[in-house]
Amino acid sequence: MLTLKALNKIDSIADDVNKNGIIAENMIKELKELRELAIIEKDPLLVKTMRLVYTYIEDEGSFDLNLLEEDEIDDIESLDKVEGEGEGEEGIVIEEEKEEEEEEEEIYQFSIVEEFEEKKENFLYFLSLLKDSQNEYNRIELTKLRAYLWEEIHG
Repeated sequence: MLTLKALNKIDSIADDVNKNGIIAENMIKELKELRELAIIEKDPLLVKTMRLVYTYIEDEGSFDLNLLEEDEIDDIESLDKVEGEGEGEEGIVIEEEKEEEEEEEEIYQFSIVEEFEEKKENFLYFLSLLKDSQNEYNRIELTKLRAYLWEEIHG
């Protein structure tokens, strides 16, 4: 997220989670407000991911996804390959399109955490991804989360 207002909102949500834990009703309200700021920033990845996260919390009553577990897919290697392939901008654009198509076809799996502290740590990690959402690796994580939640909710 880019604006000071959005960054302050994320910090406020994190403070609330650290003090009170993840109270579903509060987090849904807070994420809806934060989503409005993402709409203003015109970031569709964040807008959709936040909507799916608060929908998931509404359905499950909690945020119990383990985002901190090690990923079986080595995204860094695939990004390195894309950067080196193709000549000129056209080659890179074609490779990026292929990567996006492959990404959409893959369904990522996240395990479920039971412990309160693990839930809290994972939700705080989600907030950190939002806060530094311009980082390419954070965007990859958010894209995986979006794909997983879409399948869970609408699949």
